Amino acid sequence: MKYSKEEVEFIELQIETILSDIQVASNFIAAFDSNRDIDAVRGKSKAIRNNLKAKGKTRQIKRLFFDIETSQLLVKLWRVGKNNWVNAERIVRDRKIICISYKWQFENTVHTLVWDKNMNDRKLIKDFIKILGEADEIIGHNGDRFDIKEIRTRAIQEGLLMFPNYRSFDTLKKARKYFNFNSNKLNYLGKIFEVGRKLDHEGIGLWDKVEDGNKKALKTMASYCEQDVLLLEDVFHFMSPYVDHNTNYAVLLNKEKYNCPHCASDKIEFHHKDTTPKGWIHRWMKCNGCKKQYKIRNKSYMKFLTDRHEKRK
Repeated sequence: MKYSKEEVEFIELQIETILSDIQVASNFIAAFDSNRDIDAVRGKSKAIRNNLKAKGKTRQIKRLFFDIETSQLLVKLWRVGKNNWVNAERIVRDRKIICISYKWQFENTVHTLVWDKNMNDRKLIKDFIKILGEADEIIGHNGDRFDIKEIRTRAIQEGLLMFPNYRSFDTLKKARKYFNFNSNKLNYLGKIFEVGRKLDHEGIGLWDKVEDGNKKALKTMASYCEQDVLLLEDVFHFMSPYVDHNTNYAVLLNKEKYNCPHCASDKIEFHHKDTTPKGWIHRWMKCNGCKKQYKIRNKSYMKFLTDRHEKRK
């Protein structure tokens, strides 16, 4: 008897949290009040589990690195000097997004979207929202506080729908939380990690030229934004072994929970164990590929030992 779409989805959801196929089969029969043979359902569960693992091996990590550049606010003031507060009613021209540069992990190309000849950013926002929807995780430097909020602000102003939340990794937040650097700016981190630096430019004058319609200046700004993305990726990978992950790619790619959460590799080894105040045991693992250090529950560690024993037979 063919399984319905709902029945297959139920089994897939069960597989995400239950390691035993016979338990999945038992839950299936109880949930659907089914008269199917329990061994047949167990076989179906095992087949679906193996299929998900096969897909996970061919599916790449969809990690998106991005950066944006915005135009300036144009306001009318009565006088120059120190202004502690400017009424929003004095804004003559609001900010827009000049360009968005982005790059997928494992790709060599940095892509850039720019506003049109009329300095309208609607199309680039619409296009980038689609790109965001393809990502498992988005990486930015101050991306949570600035870049994503700027994109969402322009999206609502233009009547473009986008998700309220994205799984993100903000390198600025991680730098502030885990380290005590003299500066948490992207350029400084690139310098002390010795992975690169931002492109030099003329300063605020570049924005003035872009907003005056200078095509050469726009091209320079796009190059500046693209270099920021390349630098961001290098800083991210350099920092990653020292900080907690925000996305577990091992689970996302239908691999074992004990695999590396950063790169999903099974080239891992046990390092040490610790316990919580309540007595829960955690095992600290180390990835021999990306050098990520992470902890797993005792249950996952027992599965790791069992699988490793089976492979050695």
